[in-house]
Amino acid sequence: MKMPSALSTWCMILFFLFAGLASFGVAIPMAGVLTGIFALGAAVFLFLGR
Repeated sequence: MKMPSALSTWCMILFFLFAGLASFGVAIPMAGVLTGIFALGAAVFLFLGR
């Protein structure tokens, strides 16, 4: 399996990782803030094409 090279893909992967862990009740400090940053990063980098 090839690793993704796009920055937006990494933001999306990390967003779903943190959102999935939060849905199972895993306590991560500042998980809400990080999830929001990753969601915003995915949207911006997809829009910019990076």
